[in-house]
Amino acid sequence: MIAGKKPYIRLFDLPKYRPMGMYLIKLYHISSDKSMRKIWDKSFLLLKSSLEAFTPVIGTILLLLITFALVGIVVSSAFDLSGDKAGFQPQMARITLESCKGGLFGIGPMAERVALEKNRIVLVHEGGSPLPLDSTSIRISGYGNSYRGIPGYGGASVIGNLSISYLNISAAGKNPDYETRNLAVLKDGFWSAGEKLMLCGQDSSVSRIDSSVNVNVNGIGNTSDNYGFKAGSEITLKVIDSEGKNVIAEQIVVVNLAT
Repeated sequence: MIAGKKPYIRLFDLPKYRPMGMYLIKLYHISSDKSMRKIWDKSFLLLKSSLEAFTPVIGTILLLLITFALVGIVVSSAFDLSGDKAGFQPQMARITLESCKGGLFGIGPMAERVALEKNRIVLVHEGGSPLPLDSTSIRISGYGNSYRGIPGYGGASVIGNLSISYLNISAAGKNPDYETRNLAVLKDGFWSAGEKLMLCGQDSSVSRIDSSVNVNVNGIGNTSDNYGFKAGSEITLKVIDSEGKNVIAEQIVVVNLAT
C-alpha cells in the first residue's frame, strides 16, 4: 500500500474482506427488496383501484344481461301462448233442453217410483258448431238416487245430491241402448244442428270398470253409475267443450214425473 492513500477494495479482493463483502451484498439485497416491494405495492394498489372501479360496471352489465334474458323468455312464452290461442277455435252452439222426465227408482211411494231407463233427458242442437263426440262432455247435478252394487244382485240404493258426469257423448263406455237411441248423432262423430241427444238413467256401461258415465252421491262414488232424479226437483245441466274447457250451454229445469 502507498503511503498517504486510502485503501480501496477491488472486486477480486472481496474474499479477503469477507465480512465487508457479505455486508455490501446483503445491503444491496435489502435495498433491492425494498425497491421491488414498493413497486409491487404500487402495482397492487393500482390493480385494486382498477378492480374497485370496474366492479360496479361489471355488476351493472351482468344485471342488464339477466334482465334481457328474462324479458326474452317472457316475450317468447307470450308469443307461444298467443299462437296457441290464435289457432284454437272454441266450440259454440245453441243447445236447448226439450224435455226432462224421471223419478226415484226402488224407493218412495209406489206411485212415484220410476225405472232407471225412464229417467230421460232430451237435448236438441239448434245451431252453431258441430260438436265432436269425443271432446264434448255433460255434467248434471240435482237430487236423486243411485245404487251401490249391481241392481238385482245385491247392494243398496243411496239417495242424496247427485253429480253425474258424461266424460264424452260417444258410444264408448256406455250401455248398448245408448247407441240405439242416438244413432243419428253418432253416425258421423259429430253432434250437429237439428240432431237430438237422449240421456238415460241407465246409460252406464254394463261393465262399470270402463264406464264413461260417472255418478257420485253426496260426493262419494263407488256406485253402479246409474241414476234417477226426484220428480218435482230442479236439476242443472251443462254441456262442456272438454278441449277448450268452456261451457257451451247451461240449463236449469224441473224434473217431470215419468209415466
